[in-house]
Amino acid sequence: MSDVPESIATTVDIVQPVVESSGSIWGYVVGGVAALVVLGFLGYKKLNKPAFIINQMRKRNMKEIKKMGAENSEAALDLDRLLGSVQAYAEEKGMKGTEVVKILAPMNDKKRIKTARDMYHSMVYIATEVNDAALVREFKNKAKQVKASSALMAGLFKRAGI
Repeated sequence: MSDVPESIATTVDIVQPVVESSGSIWGYVVGGVAALVVLGFLGYKKLNKPAFIINQMRKRNMKEIKKMGAENSEAALDLDRLLGSVQAYAEEKGMKGTEVVKILAPMNDKKRIKTARDMYHSMVYIATEVNDAALVREFKNKAKQVKASSALMAGLFKRAGI
């Protein structure tokens, strides 16, 4: 007599043809990889839109501004208006998200931005790039009037790593 029970021996006889007829697993692997590539491409196309980039910047900035308790400050409203203007310009011109990031790059330049006045000057530069004359005029006036020791601006500089 064998040490293997009768039910196991018959199970092997039944399962062996099923396993051999199922074929190779490589089709499933290739199909899974192709699905991941397609999903990655579609995700990139969705994430590379100006509206998505601007909304992410607004969320990040508002989070920092709320930490300081200055949600209704003038600087926060100015930044929001600038981002709205950039978004409208980018959508009008059919730009991609990477191009919007290049437009907003002067706000992240640690070498140029040392004070709140410098921050407003970079906002003037961005508003000039998007051809918004009203914002340019307003930001130039505020750059002359801004206090360099503003708590909000100090927090924004801290977030930017300055």
